[in-house]
Amino acid sequence: MSSRSRSASPRIAIGGILHETHTFMEQPTTLAEFATGSLCRGEDILREMRETRSGIGGMIEAASASGWRLQPTLYATAMPAGTVSEDAYQALLTDLLDHLRGALPLDGVLLALHGAMVAGDELDVETDIVARVRDVVGAETPIVALLDMHGNISPGLVDVADALLAYDTNPHIDAHARGAEAIDVMARLLRREIVPTAAYARPALLLPPQSTGTDDEPLSLLHARAADMEAEDAVLCIAVMAGFAYADTPYCGASVIVTTDNQPELARQYARELSDLLHARRDTALPRFLQPHAAVAQAAQIDDGPVILVDSADNIGGGTPGDGTEALMAMLDHDVQEGAIVLADAEAVAICRAAGQGATVTLDVGAKADNWHGAPVRVTGRVQALSDGVFAPELPDNHFAAFYGNEVHMGNCVWLRVGGVNILLTERKTPPMDLAQLRHIGIIPEAQRMTVVKSAVAYRAAYMPIATAVIEMDTAGLCSANLRRFPYRHLKRPVFPLD
Repeated sequence: MSSRSRSASPRIAIGGILHETHTFMEQPTTLAEFATGSLCRGEDILREMRETRSGIGGMIEAASASGWRLQPTLYATAMPAGTVSEDAYQALLTDLLDHLRGALPLDGVLLALHGAMVAGDELDVETDIVARVRDVVGAETPIVALLDMHGNISPGLVDVADALLAYDTNPHIDAHARGAEAIDVMARLLRREIVPTAAYARPALLLPPQSTGTDDEPLSLLHARAADMEAEDAVLCIAVMAGFAYADTPYCGASVIVTTDNQPELARQYARELSDLLHARRDTALPRFLQPHAAVAQAAQIDDGPVILVDSADNIGGGTPGDGTEALMAMLDHDVQEGAIVLADAEAVAICRAAGQGATVTLDVGAKADNWHGAPVRVTGRVQALSDGVFAPELPDNHFAAFYGNEVHMGNCVWLRVGGVNILLTERKTPPMDLAQLRHIGIIPEAQRMTVVKSAVAYRAAYMPIATAVIEMDTAGLCSANLRRFPYRHLKRPVFPLD
């Protein structure tokens, strides 16, 4: 049990398990996927994540500056993908709890979580994690958790944690800052300056990831109003949760958590207000798209590049394999000169590397992971360059940090030029969050007439500064914005836009 220390050096456990789970994907996420993401135990957490711009990096930096004695447990992340296997989840949870027990007694617990993780036998993983942590540390020890704003949150999670914070931006460029904010909330809890009272509201609304940009409606309106509320002394923090529509759980969808200082009625009032505002603006969450050939034809009419072609149905950040081919086929059919696309295709990488730099090869690329993302495309092209796929992101605040630290590893890579189209083939699927992904192998992002990004919103921080236009494509894929394509079983109904 916590000593609720008032000393200048409290003992605070830190750790977390993060995964954005796409439950409609057939392939499960195993422990191996966490091992190739971030899997740190004990002191390795502080060593490997301290200098990163991740949420836990912000926690470590701010806690260290305050002189706290951090007790690292387990930190595990994997790229968004299918349901986490029960074996993997239990292994990670057991590891975290064992480290936690070894760190007792504690004055507090800091957790970095996602909010949309689903495991074999558990539809509400984050509530399970925090409840199990609570069993270990006791009712009096404060638990503060940081969430991805794409989390699907249940009332149970709000009940079991002392305070829940979430990213305020999408693209997620404020994870580090929110981690530091979690430290401020914990510090006030330790000094007994505040009594957190939280309220939860859910507007029965599914937002496709394409509609969760925080600079766009409907979320821009919510964040503006939430900022006004947070300026009040009585309001400690507000988490505007967009939800992750591809995690089929009872609480899948948008929600709002308002935490006040011992003013539960104000928390309920503000949560209801924000929830009602989101529901009232629900029609702004219905995106509009062009078919791939029409999108490429429109992009070709724009004199200056690069035009960004958004392949959000193959949104790697949403769990897809990153090998969808419909956009590539459209560029090849239109004989695009200086177009770029990234495909995750380990088999194609091996063939090109065996042929060697400068070789001309004929092979099938893409659409090998499943039947959701088009068909493989037979191409003939020149192997322009080879790389080990390692690069340092150019952006100072980049969500890559949560998965890779300060260095990204895409596996072996090949630049294959087919006609005028530059294809970056990678062994490992990697979201388009930084221009260095292309630049590291010699493809100049600014020189492309059009570039395909397999993302819903996360690409914007990197690509919007160089974009002359953005065109959303209606491609095939597991992250289609047409949510009626998906066979929901657990989701509470009715919910917009399904009903």
